[in-house]
Amino acid sequence: MRRGRALAIALLLVGCAAAQPSRDPLTAEQRNDLGVTYFQRGDGRRALGEFERAVVLRPGWARALANLGDARLALGDVPGAIEAYQRAVAAAPDDPGAANNLAWALLQDPARWREAEPIIDGALSKQPEPRGYYLDTLGALRLRQGDNQAALAAFRAALADAAFRDRRSRAIVLDHAAEALQRLGDPTAAAHCRALAETERAGAGSGDVSAVGQAGSVC
Repeated sequence: MRRGRALAIALLLVGCAAAQPSRDPLTAEQRNDLGVTYFQRGDGRRALGEFERAVVLRPGWARALANLGDARLALGDVPGAIEAYQRAVAAAPDDPGAANNLAWALLQDPARWREAEPIIDGALSKQPEPRGYYLDTLGALRLRQGDNQAALAAFRAALADAAFRDRRSRAIVLDHAAEALQRLGDPTAAAHCRALAETERAGAGSGDVSAVGQAGSVC
């Protein structure tokens, strides 16, 4: 009887050992880097999985949490993106980039977009660079509020930022400026902005300086 009980216990212990998860062969940093690679290739699903693993391995790591938010937002999971960005901001409250991402995600939520205003204001108060990214978020907020003139001013200021050189990002701002101009009753200027946006997108990755230049008066 004792022998049978001992055997049963031994088998139970073996079963428990077999159920233990295997140790991840990669570090949180390696998982995060792999996720960035997948994300840049346009494979959001695989990127999401890697960022999730990175956060499991290193909870509270702001960079991985922000990347997780990016992946979730790209896949249309706005509430999940907000949650990840909130954790990133909590982990790195002095990082204006995480705050800007959180504000942008909140603007995508029809019930929570008003929460974005103090967050983007706080991020801008830290004098971040390139400032253009943050001004674009501010402009998007003004569009949401129906203040189209203030929105256009923010988009123009973003385009005037000499440090704001990423052509894909500038194309997005130009599209936003076009929307503001359309709302303000200037379809000709709006069409001009959209054409400039297409020029920027066509030249993205070429390494050339922005075709639009640094002046915010282009729209």
